[in-house]
Amino acid sequence: MSEHPNVAVINRMTEAALAGDKQVLAECFSEDVAFHVRGTLPRVGDHRGIEGFLGVIGTIVDLTAGDVKLEQLFAIANDEWAAEWERTLFGRNGQTLDSRNAFIYRLEDGRIAEMWMIGAGPLGSESFFE
Repeated sequence: MSEHPNVAVINRMTEAALAGDKQVLAECFSEDVAFHVRGTLPRVGDHRGIEGFLGVIGTIVDLTAGDVKLEQLFAIANDEWAAEWERTLFGRNGQTLDSRNAFIYRLEDGRIAEMWMIGAGPLGSESFFE
């Protein structure tokens, strides 16, 4: 079975986010992308645009000194929606947080228009980022 084009957009966006590649992110996101962060991650709330997205991702990278390992467990999509389940290992101050994170995407014209990032770390893991 071939990969749905919207899964390819998500995978491309993830690689660009980790590399801090704003040019590729601009190709993957709509101009006014809405980014919603929930759960056990830092900067929970609603953010707009690529700068809002990079602000959240940058905070995570800064707090972990870049010690972030991602494993996509699955990603599915149709022409308007996509979902992804991911295992993430965060390292910080000699500690490791093993988290599962859910992502829901709404796409328009092959670009991410809205994204929900839901940190599903263990109970109390919010303190890992404090």
